[in-house]
Amino acid sequence: MYHLTFSIVLIGLWFLTGSAERVAVVQVFRHGQRTPVNFYPNDPYKDSEVWNGKSLGELTNTGKSQHLDLGKFTRNLYSDFLSEKYNHTEFRIETTDVDRTHMSAQVNVYGIFPASGDEVWHSSLNWQPIPIHPSDASIWSSTYYPLTCDIFLKLFTEVLNSDVYQNINKEYASTFEILSSNSGEKVTDIVGVMNIWDPLKSEDSLGLPLPEWTKDVYPEPFRTLTGYAFASSTYTTQMKRIVMGPFLNDLVEYFESMVKDPTSSPKLKLYSGHDTNVAALLNTLGAFDPPYPPAFASSIYFELDREGAEYYVKVFSKDGDDFKQITIEGCHSNCSFSDFKSKLDDVIVDVATRDKECLEGAVSLGDSTNYNNQYVTDLIKRLRSLRT
Repeated sequence: MYHLTFSIVLIGLWFLTGSAERVAVVQVFRHGQRTPVNFYPNDPYKDSEVWNGKSLGELTNTGKSQHLDLGKFTRNLYSDFLSEKYNHTEFRIETTDVDRTHMSAQVNVYGIFPASGDEVWHSSLNWQPIPIHPSDASIWSSTYYPLTCDIFLKLFTEVLNSDVYQNINKEYASTFEILSSNSGEKVTDIVGVMNIWDPLKSEDSLGLPLPEWTKDVYPEPFRTLTGYAFASSTYTTQMKRIVMGPFLNDLVEYFESMVKDPTSSPKLKLYSGHDTNVAALLNTLGAFDPPYPPAFASSIYFELDREGAEYYVKVFSKDGDDFKQITIEGCHSNCSFSDFKSKLDDVIVDVATRDKECLEGAVSLGDSTNYNNQYVTDLIKRLRSLRT
């Protein structure tokens, strides 16, 4: 089934690309399967003995396999674009400073560049060491939002207080009640959902039987609510600009450099990150409707192609076995590079400007919404406790 699916994908890509010449590719992905990063108060699996010494948020063997498979998928997808052997001038990978993203990156790269020929340095290994670089946290971060940007908290509280999210709270009030009465954690909105979804999803993916009460809420409507939670961090244009603007600015500058000189930078760049990165990026592109929690080892590919004198950007997403081309909001599937930049003009921003806007927008949060100071204080604590 895998080979058939992949063949269909390749045929589809052939029709999409036609005579175009690939110039550069940027891939971002979420780490592989891991143990939970937190437990809810009544979690039956919070005893450390259940995990056989594994720590919270640790990559599992399945998670390693997921990234080996993803690396092989990328190698097959771009077999005519990538050199057979690793070349540091053609390839670069960066990661957030978290163990599971480092480890996912290492295994992923092994899937793309297994040692062969004179690269083999040990008779019983086809693995070779390839540098994994730390990402610039102001561009590619493990946090839910830039922690130094107070204006984000103002915007976020306004989103939670909007008619859209208040109506979600009303629609799913009975779900919040079930979660509150069984999990031991009071849940009143979508922010409270995430720290219960995560351990349930992780435990379920590891084959652990979930408590009986979860059958009323898991996977649905819990999955839908978690999707709304992911979408909330980039709900407005300004929030997209704060969270994803610097990354997209970095991507555009990289593509621009490759247009001027295709040998100026590596032609394949990878970023190892988290579900928050993947979800925020999809939502910023206008390709996150309906929203959903990204799967382990989910990925997004940005391709820069040239046809004659014109340059085009194509974007593909991979979530589990679902691999498809996505369109940037307001642009064709083969989006000209100039249109790509134009459609995202309100979002793209350099780090210095983003940080300046964060400072200029700082206000007294307690006066900024209908929420009181205690709610905002609690919200800040909950947001900063979120782990992906």
